[in-house]
Amino acid sequence: GFDRDSTSLAHRISCRRSIHGLGGMVHRRRRQRADAKKLVAKYHDPLLLASLELQSRLFNVTQQNLLAHVDDDEKKGLIFVYTAFLFGQFLSWTYILRREAQFLRFSTEKNNREMSRTLGAISHVLYDDSIPGEGPFRLWKGQQMAIGEVMTRGDDQLYCIGYSTFSKEYKTKPEFRKWFIPVERGIQDLVHAGKQRDRVPTYRLRRLQHLLIDLITILDEDGEGEGRTRRGYVDAASGCDCNGCLSNKTRPRRKEAKRQIAAP
Repeated sequence: GFDRDSTSLAHRISCRRSIHGLGGMVHRRRRQRADAKKLVAKYHDPLLLASLELQSRLFNVTQQNLLAHVDDDEKKGLIFVYTAFLFGQFLSWTYILRREAQFLRFSTEKNNREMSRTLGAISHVLYDDSIPGEGPFRLWKGQQMAIGEVMTRGDDQLYCIGYSTFSKEYKTKPEFRKWFIPVERGIQDLVHAGKQRDRVPTYRLRRLQHLLIDLITILDEDGEGEGRTRRGYVDAASGCDCNGCLSNKTRPRRKEAKRQIAAP
């Protein structure tokens, strides 16, 4: 009888421990999801703005012939420097979000999962080297992270540097500017490709612009945020995996590009 009672007691204790452990795990997961939601809310606006500004620049580069002004001394600096800044700004805010939200993977929020997936797709488009002729603007994962790091300041509160600070460091600090050489060369390559009437070198930027529109749609689900009139897709590149292209595989080419109002 003593052995049976001891076994029964041990079993009850084990069950209680299991239940307590399960309850603790559920509590931790809930807290992690709540923290992830807070962090996304905290960085929502700057990431949305960075995405809007970068996609708008890509629209102008690939769809509005912005690079035709690259020989204009007054505009040349803005084309090179500001384009580099917009890439840096976007990579800074994604770097900050990833650094502070390592547990986003625990989130059950559909938008958070979609955001993580889209950010991963954007990173892949930037470093993908599998398609011949699409070399311009390739940024390896390490380069993406490095750009995010050098663009980010702060200790307790991380933030992206502004354009004035960026422009000064870009022009005076070679160790800072070196990370943006792929962007400089990418612009030069597209200028050359334009003279040859070769669209293939623009395909990376076209896919990137489409994915940025996906990200903007996730971040501003109601479509009420800034830049509502500048959210059209550029003409698609082959093999684009954005939500719009995947859902329109069997339909005629879309006309969104004509509806986006160009911005400088």
